[in-house]
Amino acid sequence: MQVYLIPASVMAFPEIITLRRNLWGAAKLLSLPLLLLSLLLAAANARGQAIYSTGTGAPLVATTCTTTLGNTSCNGTRVAINTSGGLLNGLSLAATVNLPINGVTTLRLKLTDTALGGYRAGVLLSATSAVLGLNAVGAVTLRTYLGADVATAVLQEEKVVSVTPAQAQLLASNGPPEQVEFTTTKGKNFNQVEIVFGSVLTLGTGINVHYAYGVGATTATQVSGLVSRFASPAGQYEDGGCAPTTNPTNAVDADLTNFATFSSLATVNCSSRLRVKLEGTAPSGYQAGFVIGNTNNLLDAQVLSSLVLRTHDAAGNVLETAAVSSLLGLTALPDGRSLISFPTTQAFSSVSIEQTGLVTALNSLQLYYGVGVASATATPQVLSKFASGTGHNSKSTTGVCVACNSVDNADDASGPNLNKPATVQVGLGVANSTTLRLDLNAAGQAGNRAGIVLGNTSLLDADIAKNVTLSTYDSNGNLLETSTSSSLLMAALLPDGRRTISFNTTQNFSKVGITVGGLVGLATTTEVYYAFADNSNGSVNLVAPAPLPVSLTSFGVRRLAGSGMADVSWTTASELNSARFVVERSANPADGFQTIGQVAAAGSSSTPRQYSLRDATAATQATTPLYYRLRQVDNDGRETLSAVAVLAASPALASFSIYPNPAPASASSITLSTSTVLAAGSSINVYSGLGQLLSTRVINASDAEAALTVPTTGLATGLYHVVLRDAGGQPLSSQRLVIGAR
Repeated sequence: MQVYLIPASVMAFPEIITLRRNLWGAAKLLSLPLLLLSLLLAAANARGQAIYSTGTGAPLVATTCTTTLGNTSCNGTRVAINTSGGLLNGLSLAATVNLPINGVTTLRLKLTDTALGGYRAGVLLSATSAVLGLNAVGAVTLRTYLGADVATAVLQEEKVVSVTPAQAQLLASNGPPEQVEFTTTKGKNFNQVEIVFGSVLTLGTGINVHYAYGVGATTATQVSGLVSRFASPAGQYEDGGCAPTTNPTNAVDADLTNFATFSSLATVNCSSRLRVKLEGTAPSGYQAGFVIGNTNNLLDAQVLSSLVLRTHDAAGNVLETAAVSSLLGLTALPDGRSLISFPTTQAFSSVSIEQTGLVTALNSLQLYYGVGVASATATPQVLSKFASGTGHNSKSTTGVCVACNSVDNADDASGPNLNKPATVQVGLGVANSTTLRLDLNAAGQAGNRAGIVLGNTSLLDADIAKNVTLSTYDSNGNLLETSTSSSLLMAALLPDGRRTISFNTTQNFSKVGITVGGLVGLATTTEVYYAFADNSNGSVNLVAPAPLPVSLTSFGVRRLAGSGMADVSWTTASELNSARFVVERSANPADGFQTIGQVAAAGSSSTPRQYSLRDATAATQATTPLYYRLRQVDNDGRETLSAVAVLAASPALASFSIYPNPAPASASSITLSTSTVLAAGSSINVYSGLGQLLSTRVINASDAEAALTVPTTGLATGLYHVVLRDAGGQPLSSQRLVIGAR
């Protein structure tokens, strides 16, 4: 199996896409049309428990082996074991290792319980005050074992983990703890974690080993979707535009790692266009788009102004088009790829992408494949959101120019409005840094993702990786864990330009902090919107949509005249194992759908059935279109989405006032003033207090600009009702009319 990790997200909090290409036999590929893809969406499920090494007691293995003139000797003199169980900066400490110039040091710690295969296995490290030349530690080796002791332990897995320059720099700063870990293989349970340090170049290099851990990884949610993948690419694409596409078959073949290319544009008026078929028909409401890349990795928001996405039916006819930044979403991926997409309202069988205009950054645009994927509900998050942000944040600065570093509007990043950011200012120079710590409104759990949502920043993507550090703290403000560089998970949240940065934790935490470092020759400004914690690993398994267990023959919505409420109705020809129908509504599909009600299903039935649900709250949103969809839920929990039905906006309901009111008994008529011009065929009706129709005036075209009067001659003293009806006879508005004294 080949696994491609793609952090990202378009929808709500976009996060990590995992592309899985299973190398199965041809027979299985034909019989089981599973998509070999995992797409970024913030929708992960349950998290396993966190298991740690014991705080006291000697490690199972603590040796340093050096080689001199071909002779190797091993001893434990370079490992200082913490037998007292005392804490270091609030954290447990297993041992301090003084690394040799020539040799290796091995430390193995036993966990308090057995961690399951698939858990994250690692060690939390920090630097000693004597750290020098830690960049010489290019890599460490992690091993997992299962057994009661060293003698009976069986090696489960071994992984060489590179220590990045950014991690080395972080560790060399005397204190902040950093994770070194890998994700274990399912079935490879373990209860011992071993770390092996290689030789270093500088005498005196020391590392604190705080604890080993096994933290349960989140499990991916299964989401329906399709890609442009075919065993035989012939006839599965259409190349258009005046600039031909290079290797267009790469966008529709079975290899998800190769790509077609839009070449550099020669003139402003020359465009490139490629349409690719999907493996099936994607239902309405799915995201339609392409996974794209570029040789110079310069994809950013300017892509939105120069690319056009379209959906097509099976015959190739255009269904929907998205061509502006308010519709398109671009998700940045760590390997230089991006996902550009938009939410649809119609089912589609193919997607096309067109490059227009002369944009240097789009030279040699790489097109990996087209996609149609279901939207997923964002994982619930713990946020730095309080009724008042005051008292729920803290800030600090360091550097040669402390006055150049600041945090403006820090309370906004911990206040009630998630759309108001704090601003972090850092003066030029690598010695400068600014830190903002934000309280969470609930505790983050071990294994959660801890993150920050950033807005506009003068840092380039590469600079964010190098100069931004995330940290977690307990409720007392004690530092727990720190992450930077390649350990950070980054995702863009376009079109509003925000992005998330995050890392996976190993301990419970109450605060999340961000430290922005300075650059040589450049002062930086970064918007910080809020901190969050969630249990999403961003991984979602994408599979081809299964046939609907319920045969849905119709689904629609209409607005009820007079009230403005919506009547949602649907019919089924047959049902199998059906539990319920959930009706969802959205004012903007790009923002997701909300549940407005549900109706119990028939279970299993072979006869036609009719269902309906009244949406009373639609009356309060009558001036804008509303989008409805049906989520059919089986008894086994499986869910399937219907096509989207659109409820058109209704014109503002006319209202009126009467003058005079009360009217004197001697008055021959009253005058009506309406809020809108009445359409021809509308009528003004006068009823008695007992509901008897007394008179009707039908509005014609000539009445549009004239004052509307209704005769009252012959009406006795008393209470009457004046009702305004539309041309179809439906009531629009009514007023009480009083004649004479009461």
